[in-house]
Amino acid sequence: MTEQPKKYAELPLLDADGLHRVPNRLYLLLLLLLRPYICWLLTLTLPADQRSMLGWIYPQSADFVRACLICLPVLLVFAALTQRVPYDKKLRRGRAKKFWFFIWRHSKWLLLPVVAVDLYWTISHLPPFVALNAPWLLLAPLFLVLALAWLLSSKKLPLVFAEWPEDKEQADSKNEQASS
Repeated sequence: MTEQPKKYAELPLLDADGLHRVPNRLYLLLLLLLRPYICWLLTLTLPADQRSMLGWIYPQSADFVRACLICLPVLLVFAALTQRVPYDKKLRRGRAKKFWFFIWRHSKWLLLPVVAVDLYWTISHLPPFVALNAPWLLLAPLFLVLALAWLLSSKKLPLVFAEWPEDKEQADSKNEQASS
């Protein structure tokens, strides 16, 4: 029997700016690492009498502060991700290219220690008998182990972190020089 070649979905490999697409797993990783800030925002949106939700996840306020400090570098990576667009004077987007590109280029090495420290801190601060009393708290360490393995084994992430969009004016001048 002859084997049929695999058929893959027709997904574009590049985004609208000609760069490798940012993997959805990276967005999920950012959500996982920014969970203290997300919980904080969710708590702020609740009515005053229901604001004990943060206490379910972080029983002591010092735990919450430490978790926010651990994931502080992830905010820089998130900000660099939002700046990963070419500078366009008309649209007023894409500022401070050198600074954000420096952060973006080293994002993998910013994320690895954050995931490792978050994993250590999460495991070391699990309450006793967590599997019986609060089994949902075991999901975070599981996802952090998977995230650490993905960060170390991904072949696409170095390509994504190495790219930065060119400015629109520079790209237009290069196209004009190439055509002449």
